[in-house]
Amino acid sequence: MTAEKTLSIMSLQACEKAIQQQITLDPCAVKDDDVQLHVGWGADGDFLLGSEISMASVASNNPSIRFHFHLFSNDTPRIDQQKMVELAEQYGLKVTLYTLDNDYFAQLPTNRLWSSAIYYRFIMAEIVAQTAATMLYLDADVVCQGDISALLDLDLDNHVVAAVPERDATWWAHQAEVLGCKALAQGYFNSGVMLLNLEAWRSEATYEHILRLAADPQQQAKLSFYDQDLLNLALVDKKIFLNSVYNTQYSLNYELNEAKRKKFTSSSIFMHFIGPTKPWHLWGQYPSAQAFQLAKAHSPWKGEPLQLPRSTYQYRYCYKHLIHQKQTLKGYGYFFRYLLRKLLSRR
Repeated sequence: MTAEKTLSIMSLQACEKAIQQQITLDPCAVKDDDVQLHVGWGADGDFLLGSEISMASVASNNPSIRFHFHLFSNDTPRIDQQKMVELAEQYGLKVTLYTLDNDYFAQLPTNRLWSSAIYYRFIMAEIVAQTAATMLYLDADVVCQGDISALLDLDLDNHVVAAVPERDATWWAHQAEVLGCKALAQGYFNSGVMLLNLEAWRSEATYEHILRLAADPQQQAKLSFYDQDLLNLALVDKKIFLNSVYNTQYSLNYELNEAKRKKFTSSSIFMHFIGPTKPWHLWGQYPSAQAFQLAKAHSPWKGEPLQLPRSTYQYRYCYKHLIHQKQTLKGYGYFFRYLLRKLLSRR
């Protein structure tokens, strides 16, 4: 596909057409002028429960902030709107649900870990920017466990994004070389938690810049972290860094390795559960995921069952974690199902 055709498909005019339906749930009649912070999530089916509990965690830990939550998904029919209404009533907030046409993102790269939902944050910023000046974006696997009021007073000045650095200077230099952008050696951020200056996002034509990068076949071939790489390239000189407490990354797969398990810290505002095992998975139930478990237990989704493995890849981690948790019989049951799927060549 040519760059011109990609840009045509994902043009700004097509941006709004990608929204098939938009529903606002506002049982408390929240006035737009009273909203102190807009917060956005993007998720498909496998991550919807994560998004919902992420919402509940933000609201429960910040009862003094008046929120407008935005959830973008291609799978909104699976969302229980009554539970969303209950959340809105519980915390006096507003929720808008956006149903997306997934074909809009079909030409962008994905893999078994990252579906096209990773690109929802691009269109989200563009849409929310029409009515808001600032938005906090959170990945579905980010759980809040503290006060975020300091973000309300953060001066972004002319910068487009405030985010937490990814790893260290060695990693930045590596990404600078891989992506062919020397300036990235001065800083590369993780896109799981971003405070976005939407006015600067639009004035800097960030969306168009990202589309041009995504449409370049040579640039696309260099991408390893897809949406995150694109954001870092587009915002290389338009970012400021946040303290790591706003995006403390931890993989629940570290629980299988004693040395890595020691990396866990509970003294963060946002816990970001990276990696293939998520806290809403049956096999991801550890003390390190307590923030998720507590938020779920006090949310309208408290009775929602944990997600069972759905792919061969997930069956593999499921049996390993259950055996590690000394749920031996259950673990070996999933091990044999994993072997069967492998033999039948199921994904």
